[in-house]
Amino acid sequence: MMTRRAAIIAVTVFAVLALACPALAATFEEYMDYGLEAALRVDFKKAAASFRLAVEADHDSPEARFRLGLAYRELGMLTESADQLQHAIRLKGDHMDAYINLGSLFQQMDRRKDAIRVLEDGLNIDPDNAALHYNLGSALEKDGRDPEALEHFIRVTGIAPDFPDAWHRAGVIYGRLDQPGEAIQCYRRALELDPGMEASLFNLGAALGATGDWKGEVEVYEQLLEKHPDLGLAWYNMGVALWNLGNIDRARKAFETSVKADPQYPFAWNNLAQCQIKAGEYEKAVENARKAAGLEPGFVGAWNTLGLALTGAGDHGDAINAFDKALELKPDYPNSRFGLGIALALSGDMEAARAQVTELRRLNSPLADELETRLKGAQ
Repeated sequence: MMTRRAAIIAVTVFAVLALACPALAATFEEYMDYGLEAALRVDFKKAAASFRLAVEADHDSPEARFRLGLAYRELGMLTESADQLQHAIRLKGDHMDAYINLGSLFQQMDRRKDAIRVLEDGLNIDPDNAALHYNLGSALEKDGRDPEALEHFIRVTGIAPDFPDAWHRAGVIYGRLDQPGEAIQCYRRALELDPGMEASLFNLGAALGATGDWKGEVEVYEQLLEKHPDLGLAWYNMGVALWNLGNIDRARKAFETSVKADPQYPFAWNNLAQCQIKAGEYEKAVENARKAAGLEPGFVGAWNTLGLALTGAGDHGDAINAFDKALELKPDYPNSRFGLGIALALSGDMEAARAQVTELRRLNSPLADELETRLKGAQ
């Protein structure tokens, strides 16, 4: 059995104005102009200084507060930034850019509850604001509230249907909600809008595999790997699809490429070992299954694969130990019960082997009849 391990952060762009430097006793408008020019030059220290003077010149200007908040954020002064953006909202209750940026700032500060509250407040004023819906979806998603987040991403696709990121995020959540068909539609739409959106291409492949469209999955990963041949996880997923198509040779090559690209990925080593078992290359399979188990000691499948490889190599004692380890981790794993029964029989302990038939019947596993038949043939 193969194993699969398979915002709009709308920051307002500072306007372009003529170059100048703050002068003594300048007017409010001049301070604002100086700040905007400095921000355009990515000189946020001067921008902040100019906007502070603008605030001093007009304490009740929501725009000066807003711009100062943005400058503070660029300087890493997040608390000060939040204070100014909140002040801008108090001064102008429908300052939507302030709601949008304050929501994204709170997310940056890992204040998700505050981000959600601010973005919901903004939507109460402007319910068709795509940026607010997108950012709220992002905050809800990070808060583990996928169904609610999905509603907002879908709302974005209705308001701004040509925005690929909203389609992509909807696809991600549909995938987590075990709705791969819907996820596929979202990823395809995202790719229609932005063919270079490779995260959608990768996820599309995985979603196709989740529906059993192995051929479609292979085609997607071939397209992705043509651009990124060192993407180990894509090679791994393609290997799984090829295995399910019965193309073991190509699956093996995919897993070999996967472990070269990412030698620390235990599932690729495990699946490579399974391909080698199929080919009768038991010593190589033992080596690679050991790598998988070493990288992830709690990986039941790796210990099971190691047991199968050791059985094929004739090392029945170590095979029994490997299956025992798998069953220590997952006592009701039928494949390991079956493998253990075979290894015990080959070691001459028929009584212990027959006990595995009893265990498999307790688990209502169809492997019980197969093991019993094999044991009778071995007598």
